[in-house]
Amino acid sequence: MVFNDCQYLESIKIWCGGKFLNEKVALDMFVKYSNKNTYELILYHYYYYYDMESKLLPEELESFFISWTDHVPQKSLSLIIVNDDDRSLDANEDNLKIIEKYMKLGVIKRFKVMDFD
Repeated sequence: MVFNDCQYLESIKIWCGGKFLNEKVALDMFVKYSNKNTYELILYHYYYYYDMESKLLPEELESFFISWTDHVPQKSLSLIIVNDDDRSLDANEDNLKIIEKYMKLGVIKRFKVMDFD
């Protein structure tokens, strides 16, 4: 609904973890519903009160990037991860390798990991 109502939306923040969306659902929704102007995804990971960590598998992350390459028009993605600790998708070394691969291919324009403040 947000993507339909905000046709000029360039960036969106999505909360993940605990009672919020899991990362796979957030990524799937972003690639499926984002409009032609959307290019920046900010994932806020909030696990402080929840005993959980990222369950996003490397193949799920790669599937997201492959789907993004089919996005029309093709814009390089800006992916920002905001953490409250070290349990988000960037804690997985295989996920970081996939991110690096897609940065080299030009699919990801910017990748940044920040502390939750």
